[in-house]
Amino acid sequence: METCFICRKHNGQEATPPGGYIYEDDHWMICHAPANLGPLGTLFIESKRHFLDYAEMTDEESITLGKVMKKIYYALRLHTDAERIYQVTLIDGVPHFHSWFIPRRKDDTERGMKFLARDNSCNEEDAIELANKLREPMR
Repeated sequence: METCFICRKHNGQEATPPGGYIYEDDHWMICHAPANLGPLGTLFIESKRHFLDYAEMTDEESITLGKVMKKIYYALRLHTDAERIYQVTLIDGVPHFHSWFIPRRKDDTERGMKFLARDNSCNEEDAIELANKLREPMR
């Protein structure tokens, strides 16, 4: 869809995510969030096909989503020392299916909604370096 930010990003019409796409298969693409949108390790999983939410997934998309999410959790735990990984699916800002995966480290003092509400950002170079590290365990 020409007006959709995520579709445009997938087609190279928007800025490349830090470190490029980490993982891609027939249905899903995973990238690090822009540095100003979350702590180091914040990942987006984006559907390749333009649709809004779980109700509009094909059977194949819904089956493969769980397998890809398992890869995300494994890779983030391996490379971020995450104690918890929060998954958030809002789809308000961009009406194209995507979810956020946000690692909370053991030394983070806030938990739950307080952690998610804080002003988070990370360094662009660190995001690129982490994206490169996450590729191998996500294969």
